[in-house]
Amino acid sequence: MRTPARLGLVVLVAAPLALGACAATPSVDLDEARAWLETVQAEQSDGPGSAGSASMLVQDSADHDDEDEGIRLDFAAPTDLKRAEASCFGGGTVDVLVTVFSADGTTSDTADLAVPCDEDPHDIVLDSTASSAALISAHGSSATYVHVELIQTLTVER
Repeated sequence: MRTPARLGLVVLVAAPLALGACAATPSVDLDEARAWLETVQAEQSDGPGSAGSASMLVQDSADHDDEDEGIRLDFAAPTDLKRAEASCFGGGTVDVLVTVFSADGTTSDTADLAVPCDEDPHDIVLDSTASSAALISAHGSSATYVHVELIQTLTVER
């Protein structure tokens, strides 16, 4: 009769431990993440479709307290941004926010995406016209590096 009670106690104690291990945030080797980032930066296009890019060390979400922090890219002329490609390293996810400012700087629109850190680029749809600047910020559950490239509309001149 005592065996089922003990088994129940073992299940009650072991289940939260097992679930906690599954939900644990992956630990990222920042040296490997930095090497990945350097490769991405070296391979990125600087062709006419690129409006700019930003790379940053993402901190733990608990350390994230200012929505205006990030990297701001100001454009010399109004730029039509159609999307951003965001990628990160090390498993888990990173929340990437791209805030686009109107040509006169009076309005802004923010797009965001929970980006899986699988090293592949993931699209964030912007579809904005005549932008004067973009602010890129990111935060996640563990420290890693993220790279975001802004893509603009291409105009073919004839």
